[in-house]
Amino acid sequence: MRLEAALLSAVALALGACTTMDTTSADPTSSGRDCFRAEQASGYEVVDDHNIRVRVGPSRSYTMHTSWNANDLDWTQRMELRSDRGWICTGDVFGQVEVIGGTPRQSYPIQTVTRDPPPPGQEGS
Repeated sequence: MRLEAALLSAVALALGACTTMDTTSADPTSSGRDCFRAEQASGYEVVDDHNIRVRVGPSRSYTMHTSWNANDLDWTQRMELRSDRGWICTGDVFGQVEVIGGTPRQSYPIQTVTRDPPPPGQEGS
């Protein structure tokens, strides 16, 4: 009987370790990560074939890397940024982050995100 109880306890402990945090409601910035919400993006531009810059607020911008040819995006059409986790953070992307746009509408999956340095004169912003 004691062996069964010990095994059940070990299984319960192992299953508890397998649970994951609900990242759609948790604020990753509370752990010091550099993140923003997709709906905060206010503008887009192509940096080169595989990099897209998004502006977030008046003084922040981020460069997002895609393996697709970003020059194929039609920038005269409405653009959209989506994240299945609610937040987009610097570094390797976890979950699904994509830029959508053009006619016909295409999705450009994002692999990594980096924060751009502030423009000269706005280093303290």
